[in-house]
Amino acid sequence: MSRSARYTLSGSSSSSGRVQPGRTQSGSSADSPNSRQYGGIGALVPGFSSWSRRPAETFKPLDSPDSGLGSPSRGGTVGSGQDQSAILEVASVDWEAVINATDHHTDQFDAVMDHQIPVIRRGQTFKLTVNFKRAVIGHRDNIRLRFEFGSHPSIVRGTRVVEQVMGKDETLVKKQWGAKVRTLSGGHVFMTVMVPADCAVGYWKLSILTNFKEDTSKIQTFSVDQGAYVLFNPWVKEDIVYLENEKDLKEYVLNDMGKIYCGTDKRLRSRAWNYGQFEDGVLEAAVQLLDNSRLDASARGNAIKVVRTISAVVNAPDDNGLLEGNWSGNYEGGTPPTQWQGSVQILTEWLKTGVPVRYGQCWVFSGVTTTVLRALGIPGRSVTNFASAHDTNANITIDYHYSETYEKLEDMDVDSIWNFHVWNECWMDRPDLPAGHGGWQAIDATPQETSEGVYRAGPCSVAAIRKGEVGFQYDAPFIFAEVNADIVHWMCESENSLVKLEVDCKGIGKHISTKAPGPMQFGDADRLDITANYKAPDMSAEERACVMNAILSGHSSSRAAYDMPTKDLLFELVERDDVFIGKPFTLTLKMINSSTEKRTVDAVMHLETTFYTGVRAEKVKTAKHSVVVPPKGEAECSISCSPDEYLDLIVDQAAFQVSAIGTVKETKQIFCLNDDFRVRAPDVVVKSEGSYKVGKPFKIDCKFINPLARVLRKCVFIVEAPGLEKPHEISCSNVEANGEANMTYTCTPKTPGKKTILVSFSSKELSDADGHLNIDIKAAH
Repeated sequence: MSRSARYTLSGSSSSSGRVQPGRTQSGSSADSPNSRQYGGIGALVPGFSSWSRRPAETFKPLDSPDSGLGSPSRGGTVGSGQDQSAILEVASVDWEAVINATDHHTDQFDAVMDHQIPVIRRGQTFKLTVNFKRAVIGHRDNIRLRFEFGSHPSIVRGTRVVEQVMGKDETLVKKQWGAKVRTLSGGHVFMTVMVPADCAVGYWKLSILTNFKEDTSKIQTFSVDQGAYVLFNPWVKEDIVYLENEKDLKEYVLNDMGKIYCGTDKRLRSRAWNYGQFEDGVLEAAVQLLDNSRLDASARGNAIKVVRTISAVVNAPDDNGLLEGNWSGNYEGGTPPTQWQGSVQILTEWLKTGVPVRYGQCWVFSGVTTTVLRALGIPGRSVTNFASAHDTNANITIDYHYSETYEKLEDMDVDSIWNFHVWNECWMDRPDLPAGHGGWQAIDATPQETSEGVYRAGPCSVAAIRKGEVGFQYDAPFIFAEVNADIVHWMCESENSLVKLEVDCKGIGKHISTKAPGPMQFGDADRLDITANYKAPDMSAEERACVMNAILSGHSSSRAAYDMPTKDLLFELVERDDVFIGKPFTLTLKMINSSTEKRTVDAVMHLETTFYTGVRAEKVKTAKHSVVVPPKGEAECSISCSPDEYLDLIVDQAAFQVSAIGTVKETKQIFCLNDDFRVRAPDVVVKSEGSYKVGKPFKIDCKFINPLARVLRKCVFIVEAPGLEKPHEISCSNVEANGEANMTYTCTPKTPGKKTILVSFSSKELSDADGHLNIDIKAAH
């Protein structure tokens, strides 16, 4: 079959009485993962429905003389195979796999292009064609789609969905399952199906349910043999893994080749790695790993839980997972870790045998994890940390012990420092954490230590690691120690007494590296150093403050290695009043001294733009201060920002985050504060005069004043008036600096009642400006 061919699927049908919640009407139990077509690949996409005419709709029934589709008696070839008086029976189903793949960025999957297995992404619509054995009669026939996920589908748990197929004039809601007719021709129903952006990821099955509208006691069920894979969708804002930058999407989702860095901090080297996420069997293996895991099917839409599960199932110790680790040097009975060049062979071998593949070490675990992440639609990358700490006893320091004669007490030394260690980052929002902790999350599939009884680590916010915020889930103390633990040397004076000899604050976490977006290059030209994402420069005041923050909040047993601070200063970020975009602003850190002695504060203030999800977008500026706070007195420091410094860096909703971190010299007190705010656009002024009656046109006048000292281009007003008009976009000319944009729009009410007219203004340089007008429409008489 050619790559461009359509793939029409068959299935089995059965008749039954009324569908009962929680019961399968086809008479067959849910397929086990290994029963899927295409060597076990299989899954159906969520979002089913059936075509019906709602009372308010005005389109013609199929037997209408001017419907343009022909009457049932004229039916086409499809209609000739079934008695017109019988319940609709399905002849075939076309997933339109190749066509959908282009829209869903899945056209690189061999499953799609070579086997026409449907692979779609949640959060957007896909096309589906159902061919019936007779012509559809709109006023009589009822069609529904039933999607099912997992071994025990349940409507309550969101793993079974039954949707009525709506008429073509209906609107699908992005965050809900839905289906509607796209085109109807005799017995051919061309549908559009919406998959919500939070639906479970994996293999979904589909059934078509038909009955007469006036008789719901008899239902015909057609179970489609082939299901569809539903993936995460980093291209849509509604998905938790949304990633805005197209260059990053190409690298961290679509690039199937990369580099993993190895060596030492003094001699870095890279090895090419074939991620191969689109190759035969890889997607199937990735889904099978989740199917075999302890993660409930109802949680498969939660990216946080899914990546935590991936970090567990890629290793083998406690769940018979994908890959067995071996650091012994004896690799008899398996493949030496250094011989692997990619993930495909490992995943397909496991899929074939069901037995953990031998053997892997950290870069192999990471390479395979990157493949699984990208196959499932989660932006992911392999990250190497040189001089990487392994904090076995979870005290956030690496401890070495000596006798009173300075002999090493190796039996007490449980921690270690690896030349390098490779883990993964995946991109997502973190709605379970405070704002500012979305973006890159660290996960680690190398089986080092258990987390909640299982060998896994993460996801842990990289932003939290940088600030020493080790109280946030998951496994922050361990990952913080990997990149920024201090090395503490202790003398054992007696069985119960330790004396600090020395603290090395610069020995851990160097040259943290990943491949930069773009084509592969020779040498290190494409190495991206991301050390600054994980920590401030070693021995800087900010870095020391972060370490102390981790030691204190993590209740480290190594606190004796540090002078514990006295907390007699109160720190507060002063809240901002409304700041309009295009205006300068100043953010202030207030310090209140409750002691009778002066205090000297070294503070660093950072200003960053953020996405609405709290994910960092761009660094705007940093300000460093040394401030003396008088006894029983107050002092302030601030960071100021001009429009020229921030206008080109703002993103959706013009949100910012300000953070302040530092120390008090006299007491070693540490502080770390965060706050978020936004600069807002002026409102769109919406006005209208006169009375409002059904059928009587009226005008609304809209005005927007450009607050910027620059021209606004590609300007558009968007008018939405539910119950009055469908959404309209009205383009307007460029708006000069500090100039005005005006627009007049005419509405004709169709129904009486209180209505709201929404008007927004958007341009290339400025968006998120809106306004509204409430009106009361009277009946015509």
